[in-house]
Amino acid sequence: MDQIARANAFQQLHLGPPILVIANAWDAASARVFEHAGIRAVGTGSAGIAFSHGFPDNERIPRDVFLAATREIVQAVGVPVTADILGGLGNTIEAVVATVKDVIAIGAVGINVEDGTDDGPRLLDLAQQVEKIRAIRDAVQACGVPIVVNARTDSFWLKRGDRNVWLRTSIERANRYREAGADCLFVPSVTDRETIGTLVAEIDGPLNILATPGCPPIAELQQLGVRRVSVGSGPMRAAMMLTRRIAEELLQSGTYTRFHDDAIPYAEANRLFGD
Repeated sequence: MDQIARANAFQQLHLGPPILVIANAWDAASARVFEHAGIRAVGTGSAGIAFSHGFPDNERIPRDVFLAATREIVQAVGVPVTADILGGLGNTIEAVVATVKDVIAIGAVGINVEDGTDDGPRLLDLAQQVEKIRAIRDAVQACGVPIVVNARTDSFWLKRGDRNVWLRTSIERANRYREAGADCLFVPSVTDRETIGTLVAEIDGPLNILATPGCPPIAELQQLGVRRVSVGSGPMRAAMMLTRRIAEELLQSGTYTRFHDDAIPYAEANRLFGD
């Protein structure tokens, strides 16, 4: 399947009726495991990529490191891949558009772009963010690959003000981003059913929810009308925890249970990259 076909398929996955479940990979191995388990679309995760390369989750990760990791993930799988580009990996709209063009050239068929920053922390200026998304949409149309632009709004994530402010701000920003050309709207850190239902009802476009602690199960999210759920850095951090427990077992009891019992067999792991 060529890139345009994958992009069209990824667009269709957002229309349902089943909810789209995206697993966020941090390297080629995790992407391949997700694909072979049956995941229909893989996302890169900024935190997972940053941690696995020795950086915190912010835009201090070198751009070439981010792009190289994204390329490895895209090349490892046949399913659609959407790239998390944080705020765009650039301080100007021109730089953000260049990032989008780069990930399209790599073979990705979607992007996440967020409106929060650690500087404060705070939400980026709404008018400037709308302009950024409009420029991204123009660049996508010019490239001819109909990637999914997933616009993330971070009011719930940053928790500035009270819950009503978070809700109204999220709805306003998501709808403005939709008007600017976003295909999907991402509101991370929302977990209660009533709020999710309100977001579904008042946001004029497919809603993406992040599976954080306390989030309803996937079947309930689908019943509420959510179109897409992603897992962020959760799987990568779970792998880090398993690694920690392996080290603790080696040092404390001198046994090997953790990485014998919880490991994919060597031959099976090898076959993942041989076909």
